[in-house]
Amino acid sequence: MDNKEDRRELVSKGVMGLLVGLSLVVAGIWAGRQLHIVWNTWPSTDGMVVRGTVQETLVIPYAKGGMPIHRFSPKIDFRYTVNGRDYTTETASVYTADTYQAAAANLARMYAPGTHHPIRYNPRDPSEIQFGVITLGPLAFSFLLLVGGVVVSTVGLTVLVEALAPRAEHAPAIERGIPAPVLPFSKRAQETTAETLRCPTCGRPVKPTEETCPNCLRFLRAA
Repeated sequence: MDNKEDRRELVSKGVMGLLVGLSLVVAGIWAGRQLHIVWNTWPSTDGMVVRGTVQETLVIPYAKGGMPIHRFSPKIDFRYTVNGRDYTTETASVYTADTYQAAAANLARMYAPGTHHPIRYNPRDPSEIQFGVITLGPLAFSFLLLVGGVVVSTVGLTVLVEALAPRAEHAPAIERGIPAPVLPFSKRAQETTAETLRCPTCGRPVKPTEETCPNCLRFLRAA
């Protein structure tokens, strides 16, 4: 009963690990594909900075009991033209800083009002834009998702295969390569066929061609 429960638990863990791993792989592929679409297929146009502000974000650490982290990043309003239509879109910079002063300095140095920057826009929805250059963070994130998914799914598949494999203790001895046990002579005597002759004195099996019992030396043909 315990073996069956252990096997069911292993199967459950293996299936869960496989599903989680495959989900991470799909998420990593999707994130990488999104980066490829934005930086390789979205058209580029010139954008002029209308104004800029600094926004504060609160990062909650995954570790239990960790203190929230305050991050600051510039937000810029770009004005640009797509297919003869003017757009003004606010978007956040990929740059982040630990202090408001550092983010404000980056905003004043890089994105002063009136400066021009190349931006990329979604051809299906030009109000969705990206600017700057692709950073290591998004690439590393998609790569970690992909690698982590492969590792987790491999572990889950291994556990699942081991749980579903037939147990060695239940396999026949001949299939496991283990010699079958040799029974004592007294037990083997009970497995003789009906044609086997027995000594009328000691009951030991004897061959039809034997004239005397090899055990008690009884003369069989006189019996």
